[in-house]
Amino acid sequence: MKILFRGGAMEVGRSCIEVRSDNSIILLDCGVKLLEEDNNKNNNPEYPVFNKLYPNAVFISHAHLDHTGALPVLPHMKINCPIYSTPMTQDLTKELLKDSLKIGLMEHGQVPFNKGDLKKEIRHHKDIEYKNMEQFRDFEFTYYDAGHIPGSATIDLNYENGKRIVYTGDTRVSKTRLVNGADLSYCDNDINALIIESTYGGENHPDRELLEKEFLNKVKETVERGGVAIIPVFAVDRSQEILLMLNEVNWSVPIYFDGLGIKITKIMLNQNPSYLENHAKLKSAFLSTHKVKEDRKYVIEDLRENGGIIVSTAGMLSGGPVLNYIDNFWNDPRSSLILTGYQVKNTAGRILLDTGKFPIGELFIKPKFEVAHYEFSAHADMDELRTIVKKANPENLIIQHGEEESIMLFKEWAIENGFNTITPRLGDKLKI
Repeated sequence: MKILFRGGAMEVGRSCIEVRSDNSIILLDCGVKLLEEDNNKNNNPEYPVFNKLYPNAVFISHAHLDHTGALPVLPHMKINCPIYSTPMTQDLTKELLKDSLKIGLMEHGQVPFNKGDLKKEIRHHKDIEYKNMEQFRDFEFTYYDAGHIPGSATIDLNYENGKRIVYTGDTRVSKTRLVNGADLSYCDNDINALIIESTYGGENHPDRELLEKEFLNKVKETVERGGVAIIPVFAVDRSQEILLMLNEVNWSVPIYFDGLGIKITKIMLNQNPSYLENHAKLKSAFLSTHKVKEDRKYVIEDLRENGGIIVSTAGMLSGGPVLNYIDNFWNDPRSSLILTGYQVKNTAGRILLDTGKFPIGELFIKPKFEVAHYEFSAHADMDELRTIVKKANPENLIIQHGEEESIMLFKEWAIENGFNTITPRLGDKLKI
């Protein structure tokens, strides 16, 4: 059997792994890499290496675009094969891809697929429930809850030739307010190859409970001094977690909710409640917010007069409605911009953290509002990744989906603990 890394090797983004046996060729994920902002180069997304591609099926771990964003390219290439995912992942992917097409056309003028390709891709989806073993050609496969975002899955492949491959996808062992932790019962049997993510392969997360408390205190400070708490969020997972945190406090001001996160939250609430750690709490938190429509003039006037809280995409300040609120309140020292996630190098959010200035076109302004950063994560940290590896005890450990520094730190630990460890690069082929 061969494993080919068409993306996601020594990088975060465009996850795409080909697994080839004598009787089947499949892809594990098919994503894009959203490049850093840089005024000196073209920022078109990077896609997987698609030469000589003949998959019989695609198995999707979860809905994030770095794992799904290239799916519509397949029907554009006349590749029409089944795409397996959980029902939640299917619904979220559909919405994220529609938004991706719209943004791609607006920002770059073209993308390597069209609306017709997107419709074809959606028709190819096949629903898979957790822990239901299914057959495809020469292997059985099972999806396990990966604990990353609602609907995320670890994919277990059992081949007729006796080989067993487990792909963790993005995973997290400990639960959050939104989802339960990963189901690691796939570790109970022998694994020939464990393909594991390594986003935080060399560092641990801060204490989650303490981080949430500090975040809520910062929002309270802002509200109490009459300012506006502007909270940029990612549409999937972070939007919903922030709403759940805010719902723990009886606020004296309204919470406004803006951007794609509104549609995403509705999808989550309309799906099977078992995907969520607490469906009822998320519904309550969502209903307690004021949903913002395209006309934001009234909302901005109300915030300016009375203060308040605004939860809005995009999480790295790379676009989206959050820019409307930054434009209106950057010069208000009572207000705060409260970042809630990792800021990729050269994005507007990272530039603001590194320099204290916010890029607007070719200009850089020094805002008067307070800037705070609380990095909540849906990924396993270093200790959790090590727990997975020890429990799985694979014959071969394949580390991918991480920056090179994280991968090498993870690899060093794995080798010291006796694991046969492989750290592939883009285009590498492995035999197992």
